[in-house]
Amino acid sequence: MAPTLGLAAPAIEAESIAIPEALYKRENLCSLKAPPALCQPNSSVTVEETALRAYKFYRAFIVDGDPKTMFSLIDSTYKQHHPGYADGPNTIWSLFCNGKKIGSEQGTAWCFDASTNMSYAQYSTTDRWRWLDGCVHEHWDTNESIPKGKCYKLDTTATA
Repeated sequence: MAPTLGLAAPAIEAESIAIPEALYKRENLCSLKAPPALCQPNSSVTVEETALRAYKFYRAFIVDGDPKTMFSLIDSTYKQHHPGYADGPNTIWSLFCNGKKIGSEQGTAWCFDASTNMSYAQYSTTDRWRWLDGCVHEHWDTNESIPKGKCYKLDTTATA
């Protein structure tokens, strides 16, 4: 029997008590003018792999504050449906390059809907992303909600 993969993290917010910055902030990449690497679309990426990538993206964006991983899953088009932001990953690079975490896994939610190829992250708002050829391709964050009963179940029995 394969070992079970478990994820756990303390349910505290870094800003609520004095915690060393290294525990809630990752590598600051803001000295770079653009993300170090973007996702290269690949039409052979499966639904299962896209679901795993979507979870990895959620972790990098919300829980881990890992801009290098986050942007490695965004393609060069990154169509933005948020008023005031232009398309392309460089438009949002300065917002995330500092590596600051947004929330904990306990205080947020994640979903990948295989029927639409969309992933969702719920924290103080809810974001939605469309995945194309294994990469984040589009983003929405106005009046979004996680679809009920449509979230892909990841295989947590796989070995890492």
